[in-house]
Amino acid sequence: MKNMSLDLQILEVKDVQFGEVTSFRNGLLTIKKDDLLEACFDRHLVNYRVEIVFPGESARIIPVKDVIEPRCKTDSGEFYPGILGGFDQVGEGSTTVLRGCNVVTAGQIVFYQEGLIDMSGPGADYCIFSKTINIVVMADAVDGLGHADHETAVRMMGLKAAHYLAQAVKNAPADIVEHYELPPVSPEAKLPRVAYVSMVLAQGLLHDNYIYGINASRLHTMFMSPMEYMDGAVVSGNCVTASCKTMTYDHCNNPAIMELMKHHGKDLEFVGVITCPITASLGDKNRGVMGCMLTARQVGVDAMFIGYEGGGNPESDIMMLCAKAEKWGIKTVMMCHENAGWDGVNPGLAMVTPEADAVVAVGNNNERIILPPMERIVGDLESIKLLAGAPASPLYPDGSILTALSTIIASTSNIGISNLGCLTY
Repeated sequence: MKNMSLDLQILEVKDVQFGEVTSFRNGLLTIKKDDLLEACFDRHLVNYRVEIVFPGESARIIPVKDVIEPRCKTDSGEFYPGILGGFDQVGEGSTTVLRGCNVVTAGQIVFYQEGLIDMSGPGADYCIFSKTINIVVMADAVDGLGHADHETAVRMMGLKAAHYLAQAVKNAPADIVEHYELPPVSPEAKLPRVAYVSMVLAQGLLHDNYIYGINASRLHTMFMSPMEYMDGAVVSGNCVTASCKTMTYDHCNNPAIMELMKHHGKDLEFVGVITCPITASLGDKNRGVMGCMLTARQVGVDAMFIGYEGGGNPESDIMMLCAKAEKWGIKTVMMCHENAGWDGVNPGLAMVTPEADAVVAVGNNNERIILPPMERIVGDLESIKLLAGAPASPLYPDGSILTALSTIIASTSNIGISNLGCLTY
């Protein structure tokens, strides 16, 4: 049987401008604003607008709902299977990627667990999206729209905007072509077989992800190819604490998955991705963990690399999985942030287990930070008062903010998408 393989046709975006037609040439992405806004229209939203924000600019984007890298299948132009596109060729063939720019959804806040992106200053050091050109698409809810319908409308607005951009320029010649596949590894190599466990939020109350268009809360643990993730099979639909929210961009560019692919056939055999919903009830948590274990045993896994989303009760999922896997002879490594208080002295995790002896700490969600005033606010600065982790009175008269890392998008990501690291002295 032929291996699944995927070619990413990378268009390196170095500048973005509004113009008379949407096109890509010599690093310049030109956007026809009216066509973009028409493409993402939804009857549940009003007051549509779009702004372009650049790295290094004195600008703050707030409140941020999602970040999406424009992608589509090069041949068909489809993407986001089960949502905007069909299922043929997911994880195979050719996909056009606009690298260096992202669609960011903002505007009227959907729910309190959203965040901000600073394009300069100390906040920019914590956020990878401060380094990309951001096309911020904003809209407000019609009167009387509930939180769930508001979330759906804003989620679809971002996906449609990103899809429009990629589809409009998919025939432009690629600057780089990246090839991905997992060729068979000879048993004689005796390399450890490693799976990445992607634990995705599926808890309802706007804490959800979508897999092939279906809310993950309706799905059982499943085995997936890393190329399915790259091809938009998993989409963010949640309003979880900003610092550890897994964006749609993050699912397509998961750094742990990408790193495991680099090592495949060299010092390990990357068998694929075990996708497990993080649910709210203990019974469903046990079901998900057992699904992970049975899948891992069926494909002969020696070790698991565990990434997850959110904090608090999701830490019980990763610890339950770690304990079960280690007892069954499967080694585990996990990444997780801490909620250790502003001074860092509180217990960082809601649950721990003695078997969790290989943990990569990605930062303290509660770490205090003062963000200076910005010359340009894209969105609504007052929404900082509603973001998870911000104090009751976060705004100073000069426009600066007293807050925590929890309000900065992807600052302490549990999949390693953040900028935080460590030094050895």
